[in-house]
Amino acid sequence: MKRYLHIVYIAVAILAMIFMPLFSRGKVFNVVEPEPEELLAEGEYIISPYDDIFRRVCRRHNLDWVLMCAIAHSESRFRADVSSSRGAVGIMQVMPHIARHWDVTAEELLDPAINIDVACRLYKSMQRQLQVPKSVGEIDRIAFTIASYNCGASRIIDARNLAEYYDEPKYEWSVVSEYLQLLSSEEFYNHEAVVGGEFKEPHITIAYTNKVLKTYQRFSALPNVRD
Repeated sequence: MKRYLHIVYIAVAILAMIFMPLFSRGKVFNVVEPEPEELLAEGEYIISPYDDIFRRVCRRHNLDWVLMCAIAHSESRFRADVSSSRGAVGIMQVMPHIARHWDVTAEELLDPAINIDVACRLYKSMQRQLQVPKSVGEIDRIAFTIASYNCGASRIIDARNLAEYYDEPKYEWSVVSEYLQLLSSEEFYNHEAVVGGEFKEPHITIAYTNKVLKTYQRFSALPNVRD
């Protein structure tokens, strides 16, 4: 009996060693874990050495990997080891306080796969908040989400509400971006249609969005990018 119990104890200990790490982190979401894959060498990739990682992670989230590459290009020029003066981390320049919503640490954000995964989750979160109808053109839908990725969905919703108040098309980026610019003016950030108040740097978000859109169109035109 003692020998039998000894064997049981050993088996339980081994199982605990195997499975305990899976539960000790307490993650609520199934965040992509690092995989032993090397970056692509020059001549093997279409957009960046991270092509395979972008493809794999974006496939999990049903997002366009080329679009996420366009965001990464504007955010970090595909550098996974950079941090901004404001504290944004990694290839997609994710803010650590945002990553904590998915129980991801700042250190983990330095892993490209995890960084891209969190960025995909953030992008989809912006889509849900914006609730842009499917009937809206693809470029406008993308523009709204990219802008929200940069400054938050609430600012874009405020600009959209202003456009609607003045009987302008609220689902056209060219129109909404003009109202976004007006949110830096007291006359408009105190408007009854605005909830978030003053927006001091709308020009940065507008320039960022238009830049990402141009990069996305350029990347989309590359040979074999959709293969």
